[in-house]
Amino acid sequence: METIEKLIQSINNPHKTLWILCGLPYSGKTYIGKKILEQTSCIYVSIDAILETLHYDWNTNKLPDTEGWKKVFDISYQQTKEALEKGLNVLYDSTNHTKASRDKLREVAHSVGADAKVIYIDVSAKVAIDRWQENKKQKNRFVLDENLLHETINAMEIPTADEKLIVIKNH
Repeated sequence: METIEKLIQSINNPHKTLWILCGLPYSGKTYIGKKILEQTSCIYVSIDAILETLHYDWNTNKLPDTEGWKKVFDISYQQTKEALEKGLNVLYDSTNHTKASRDKLREVAHSVGADAKVIYIDVSAKVAIDRWQENKKQKNRFVLDENLLHETINAMEIPTADEKLIVIKNH
């Protein structure tokens, strides 16, 4: 397990690297991502930001269909690839809850000679659900549909050490 400070030191290494945020919804990926961005020169690629640009909305559950999701992820891969080609570090913010999604990102990184590392934000399903419930009351950010929350929790494939893994506990 690492501290955010030690992680930031690693990210400030000049070698172009794709830093893949990974974790349950409401685990704190975006929060930790913002802390990293305050102290690094990473390019930030966010699935939430792309969805917003394309006028999708988590709050009303107005989400893309299969073809729409493909477009969202294609945009994210293109943004990632372009930044890495310029020799920049990229911080990629999405749940990345399946090994296949992380493998695709590694493929993008390796296609331009970049490294890829996974930053797993480790929280229990209970903590994620508690944060979702609190967020639902506070409305500080979007509120994920409850069914989608549970589907994502159930589908989570926790990354393993062979994925160049950095674990941050955020409870």
